[in-house]
Amino acid sequence: MGPGELADFPAGFARGIAHRGKCRLGDRTILDAVDAGAKKAQEACAEGADMGAMLRRAAEGAKEGVKATEDMLPKYGKAAVFSAKAKGVPDQGAVARQYFLEGLGRYFL
Repeated sequence: MGPGELADFPAGFARGIAHRGKCRLGDRTILDAVDAGAKKAQEACAEGADMGAMLRRAAEGAKEGVKATEDMLPKYGKAAVFSAKAKGVPDQGAVARQYFLEGLGRYFL
């Protein structure tokens, strides 16, 4: 397995989250981190990055996606009930996916 095949994983995962969770980008969900990470991973592969560089870029993208959730209001689940308190706090699912991509990078490097 090379960087291209591994970069397909977060992209497929993002599609699955959107389909099964019926959510979209900007809904303040895990999708915001996964999609941003997937896009960065695919960009890195298009530029010829090796496995390490691709995984670092995926983690950076996920981190950017997490940061973006701080300004979004939650629309789903328990977080939606407390949406006023969520402002300025990153989505926990997005943070978890950022950590997953960072851990994946540590495993392969």
